[in-house]
Amino acid sequence: MSINNKPLPPEQDPFAPTRKHWLVDAIIDPRSARLDRPLTYLSNCELAPGQAIIVPVGKKDGLAFVLTCQPAPDQTEGVLHRHIIDQIEGISIPPSLFELAKFISEESLCSLSVALGAAIPAGMRDRLATTWTLVTGAAPSKPKKRDFQLRPDSEMKLPPLQAQVLDILEAEGGQIVEKKGHKWEPGTLRTLLTLSKAGLVTRKLTFVELTESRSQDKLWALNPNEAIIETFLRNESKRKPAQALALISIQQSHVNEGRPEFTSSDIKAMAGVTDAVIKSLASQQLLVEITRQESFPQSEPPSPNASQSKAIAAITAAVKKRKFQSFLLFGVTGSGKTEVYLRAASQALHAGRQVLYLVPEIALAAQSIGRIRERFGDRATVLHSDLTATERLNNFHKIRTGKAPIVLGARSALFAPLDNIGLIILDEEHDGAYKQDVEPRYHAKLAAQKLAQIHQCPLVLGSATPSIETFYEAETGKTTFLEMPHRAAEAELPEVKIVDLTEGYRQHHPKIISPALAELLAETLASGDQVILFLNRRAYTPFMLCRDCGRRWTCPRCSVTLSYHKHEKTLKCHHCGHVEIPPEQCPDCGNSRIAPVGLGTEKVEEAVRELHPEVSIARLDRDFTAKKGALEAILASFRSGETQILVGTQMVAKGLDFPGVTLVGVIAADTSINLPDYRSSERAFQLLSQVSGRAGRGKKAGRVVIQTFQPSHPSVLCAQTHEYRSFYEILKAERMASSYPPFVRIVNVVCSGEDKTKVELKSLELAEKLQSFGEVLGPADCAIERIRDRWRRHVFIKIPPSQPIGPLKELVPIYPDKAVSVVFDVDPNSMM
Repeated sequence: MSINNKPLPPEQDPFAPTRKHWLVDAIIDPRSARLDRPLTYLSNCELAPGQAIIVPVGKKDGLAFVLTCQPAPDQTEGVLHRHIIDQIEGISIPPSLFELAKFISEESLCSLSVALGAAIPAGMRDRLATTWTLVTGAAPSKPKKRDFQLRPDSEMKLPPLQAQVLDILEAEGGQIVEKKGHKWEPGTLRTLLTLSKAGLVTRKLTFVELTESRSQDKLWALNPNEAIIETFLRNESKRKPAQALALISIQQSHVNEGRPEFTSSDIKAMAGVTDAVIKSLASQQLLVEITRQESFPQSEPPSPNASQSKAIAAITAAVKKRKFQSFLLFGVTGSGKTEVYLRAASQALHAGRQVLYLVPEIALAAQSIGRIRERFGDRATVLHSDLTATERLNNFHKIRTGKAPIVLGARSALFAPLDNIGLIILDEEHDGAYKQDVEPRYHAKLAAQKLAQIHQCPLVLGSATPSIETFYEAETGKTTFLEMPHRAAEAELPEVKIVDLTEGYRQHHPKIISPALAELLAETLASGDQVILFLNRRAYTPFMLCRDCGRRWTCPRCSVTLSYHKHEKTLKCHHCGHVEIPPEQCPDCGNSRIAPVGLGTEKVEEAVRELHPEVSIARLDRDFTAKKGALEAILASFRSGETQILVGTQMVAKGLDFPGVTLVGVIAADTSINLPDYRSSERAFQLLSQVSGRAGRGKKAGRVVIQTFQPSHPSVLCAQTHEYRSFYEILKAERMASSYPPFVRIVNVVCSGEDKTKVELKSLELAEKLQSFGEVLGPADCAIERIRDRWRRHVFIKIPPSQPIGPLKELVPIYPDKAVSVVFDVDPNSMM
């Protein structure tokens, strides 16, 4: 074929006999089609791995990414494979993320498509534009005379519509950009496609980067007049809780004397508020806009102490070597781990590399965000789940183009398109939030370790209460151990007192608030300080009981008792949401001696109100915060000092610091200790240590009271003395004797379905097949045998740590069984 007697290149000429093709294996975006394997297509040109393309999938077209590309053998075209539709310029996934996705696919026993899906931001297709370009030489020397021949030996000329479209292209400078929603004249698009096939026009898909709106581009800081902020929190918290919570979150970020500035996205991530809240704070001059030119004055970092200096030297040396090395930074709360992270990050940036900073939950990372902004300014971007699709795409492009060499986020930030990572930080590495409980069920620690190996950079795991597995790795030399045993500031760890609840029963006077806790409670309130009371169980009581026949009210859909909510006068299932009205008479025996049994946060709140009716008390649990704005109102009221006692579940153990809190009371530590899970003791110790840390965050010393029926339990005793090492040695011995992690790896295979018999048969079948892979325990009923009308049984497999997990993948069903669902959970976070 020729145009104006000029031959087209072979790759553009559809009639060229020697035209070359490539076979492309592509991973389909799970949002386009859910497939368990790559699909193979034909391409007219060679494509790089990671390149984004549009391909036919069934009767539709979908987004995909090139996995491999190799020359096609002869006789391939039109026989076995379909052609790709187009490639997308401006979008690609780094090879390192492909390698990470393959690792996650093998380790979590999921398809590569599902693993890679985490790296593909939603809404990407909406930002694509098609550019139609006139091929050089396709325009005629005389504009109105169209006599192009489609074949050298053909007398056929272009139809009038095709000639007209070429005229339009020429008039537009040889190029037209078609964005989403572009309106064409009838027949124009079909004509462009025909001209493209004939080689007279080229078609190219490109990713269109959105320009940040003025509001997104702004930087905000608190008004330097602290009196204005405190007056607002004191007088307006109840009326404007969301605004108050935003101010509190920003205050929490002020670690040093500096005044960090934040983007709107940062503030929304830290406080969970909207743009309207930020706008209102600005209109009241509580937030002050900072211009880009005057922003981010580099604050002078604090001088490190001896243990900090040692840790900084070790990590920065590894950064310079550009080799993989794993570190455990073991430091008590307040020892200054963050400063070590930032110094090491500075070294990585100085070397021209990137930094990935992971936190368990972005809403609890106000201080980390503040310190990073204070130190590195707008070179950092924060990734979180509340980003809009547009913000997510813009961050993706900003990171990919190198404009943001520092990425801070939760576990999903592992899939940020960084291509030259020099340091990975995993703060609070013990936190359960790092394990994803839906497909792909990966653990961020293992994924971060693999990513650090790919990029040949150090990985820093930080914690005051490391997981047993991580500390064992440090003990055995697999991970380099760095210790920071002292607090960086002069603050001291709180004094912890243990109260034996069995004494109250022996004396026939059991109380929710023991005399020891009641005495400290009264003393603290008298001094004008605040109190947090913790119980990890919501509702009034966990069940109701007929005292004559022993009947308990259970959920008709789940194998659990219904919790009694006194304020709402209902019985509720906390798994499926089933609700009943409490009966006045027992349907089994007809008697009316029905009583709530047990203890929940609502009952604790009632008991405290009886002790101190004059004091303002609030409850923070999932029931109370389900109402819109309730969480913001409670936290703002407590921060302002209006509320003196806060009763809550695990929600009070994490997050914002309240300088007025000098007493923390753990009402019943046993609720966490007695769960049927081999990790329950470890989690109880971590939770007790965490909730104890809520006391004494201000200038006054803190005190903690732990009430328990098991005062000699290691989790309780070691939390009292802040002795992690002693606790670790006890648990290590227990797990070695019973063969649990870190001495083996566990895979929990859960079968569930509405037909109990089918579930039992499936679990027996799997247990038989799994015998060759390792030690098999079960099948057995799950701790909660039925949830939402689905019966549940599981099989445990214990595998040596060095044994590959991948071979188990052959047992994972490719197509889901409608009758019985099977889930393989490697290194499960929960055995329930």
